Amino acid sequence: MGISLLLALAMAGQVPTTALISAPPADDYGYVSWCYGALGGYVELYDQVMPEVTRIEKAFPGPDGVEASLKTYPEMRAQARGDLKTFTSAITAAEKASPRPIAEYGRTAINKGRSVWAGSDTANKARLAQVWMSWSPPNDCETRAKSLEKRSNILGKALIYNAARPVEPPAVAPPAAEPTAAEPPPPQSGAPETPASDPVAAASPIPESPASPPEAAVPQLPLEPAVPVNPGSKPSAKAAEILIDPLDPKPCSGRLEPARRGGKAVLICRPD
Repeated sequence: MGISLLLALAMAGQVPTTALISAPPADDYGYVSWCYGALGGYVELYDQVMPEVTRIEKAFPGPDGVEASLKTYPEMRAQARGDLKTFTSAITAAEKASPRPIAEYGRTAINKGRSVWAGSDTANKARLAQVWMSWSPPNDCETRAKSLEKRSNILGKALIYNAARPVEPPAVAPPAAEPTAAEPPPPQSGAPETPASDPVAAASPIPESPASPPEAAVPQLPLEPAVPVNPGSKPSAKAAEILIDPLDPKPCSGRLEPARRGGKAVLICRPD
């Protein structure tokens, strides 16, 4: 990454060293947001610095001539605009996949990136142009943005999959057939007869083994075989972990949690 404007001005004694900006955040979302702010400030300064850049290139022409040197700056601006779209896509994907709001944190990181160019309005034109000509964003801005977007898309798909899973209703036993008025059940031997005028007592007899019609039967789901459990052993926490490689995304039927295994950032699918 090229030198920042504040650092250049501090080295030249034009601003106090306490005005130097802080380093970009360590996490991918904050880092990519910082890259977006810094690169956005670079693009916004294009029209302001190009007259002085042209003067410098003409005063100190390169080996390929002035025209060849000046041709690179529009190309660099076009490349920067394409990188800004990549950063925007990654930031948007991360904010959609995050289980908590993070946009405010992202805006803070973007402002930190823009502070790379703080003081450009009052800086010496020649010094500003020199810093702008030599500046470039960190090399890993693009790679971390693409990695962030891929992991965010995997997490987002897992959240959508979990939310769309159908809930299976519990098995319901077939209802018992009720005696009808046309065919009253025979009274049991030895039991006193119940007067027909008592509706509560008349409904108390229950026929033995009533036959249910075939269409009323509800199929029962087969039970899974019981798994023997050793009462003296404890379940392993890693036994329920399913690692998902961000380079080979797969759906997760449980909870998807970010973690690090072997020094690498991975996603762990844990069954509900």
